[in-house]
Amino acid sequence: MLASHPRTSREYKQAVWDFGMSRPLAEQHDQRAKKLAGPAQTARAALAQDDTLRQAKALLIEQGDKAERKLNWLLRGRLADAVRDRALLPMWFVTVLGPVPPAHKTQAWLDLATQVLAYRVTYGITDQVVALGPAPDEYLPRRTEWHGVLVKNLRRW
Repeated sequence: MLASHPRTSREYKQAVWDFGMSRPLAEQHDQRAKKLAGPAQTARAALAQDDTLRQAKALLIEQGDKAERKLNWLLRGRLADAVRDRALLPMWFVTVLGPVPPAHKTQAWLDLATQVLAYRVTYGITDQVVALGPAPDEYLPRRTEWHGVLVKNLRRW
């Protein structure tokens, strides 16, 4: 572009200005890419290690997933029976979810209630007032994230 236009032309001046503006940006992006290269390589290695571990533990993961589905199915059935029979639900349950499912969001209510029950069963929560008990003291990936999702969903409810 620069070679095909005289130095005094508007196009030439615009090209010089564009180059002057883009060069520092290109250098900034290059520096940023160099800073991110290390963390990206570390993340790639962690993902590769995770893939290897998942392949080695595939059967165990599958068994865990199957057990989780079975637990949810059993809890959902017990909850549906309790609602159908108009059973008196625990105070922690009624406080966050109400005594019965709403007519317009029955499925969502049942799904959330089942997840809360599963969390309580999985982590041995026995608090009779607070549905999820206290937040985990330390970061335990699955538990902490599950607790956070449930808290967020219960607030929306």
